Amino acid sequence: MSSPPPVRLRTIALPVEHGGWGFLAEPILLGLALAPSWAGLAIGLATLAAFLMRHPAKLYWRNRHRLDLSPRFRIARRFALLYAGLALGGFAVALALAGWRPLAPFLMLSPLLAVYGAYDVQNKARRLLPELTAPMGLAASAPAIALAGGWGWTGAWVLWLLLQARAVPSILYVRARLRLERGDAIDRRPSALSHLAAVVLGVALWRAAFAPWLTVGALAVLLARALRGLSRNRRPAKAKEVGFSELGFGLGYVLATVLGYRLGL
Repeated sequence: MSSPPPVRLRTIALPVEHGGWGFLAEPILLGLALAPSWAGLAIGLATLAAFLMRHPAKLYWRNRHRLDLSPRFRIARRFALLYAGLALGGFAVALALAGWRPLAPFLMLSPLLAVYGAYDVQNKARRLLPELTAPMGLAASAPAIALAGGWGWTGAWVLWLLLQARAVPSILYVRARLRLERGDAIDRRPSALSHLAAVVLGVALWRAAFAPWLTVGALAVLLARALRGLSRNRRPAKAKEVGFSELGFGLGYVLATVLGYRLGL
């Protein structure tokens, strides 16, 4: 009898979605760069652990009714429990250091993550609604870290709005770009109008002295990227290339926003 193939731990312990990693990292980096604190670091690590828990937990949940679980699914259960413990520990440390206030954004935005989870367990996470709600929920870490670092409610929620000004139009753009690369007919208006609305929102927040001008400039760059990326003059790209490119644009947006706040630009 042949022995079973070895279990690749990486395929169980780590998700592979590039967009998910970007939408996880951007609010954590933004929050910690602008409002560093030990409680904020604990929130960031707890959010990371909760994000990592999703993949092995889903693997186990989908196969929980098997009478004889393979080593792969037993290992998935262990990773899910490990990540859950780390997430609870991180949030407990944040609660001990900064009180309940920084955890309020997670409670307020938890329905969005619940919507994503409901689609995800049915293997429908690629639909538009869950793709929009996931980054909205993950971005709770930015206002939470800001509150832990001493920011007020208004400033903390402005960070969340700025992250949505980047995330929502980018999701619409990437969905259209991938369909275009497959040769499908697309409607360019949702991407273009949402990017334009993001720029208008950025200008309004800048005029109200809530956001820096560099963020508006970064949003304009994202608008130009979307217009070119869906035009006939675009450079053809594979899905992985589009994903890595979006990681770069997301980190660049965070860097511009941080510099804008720090330098008053």
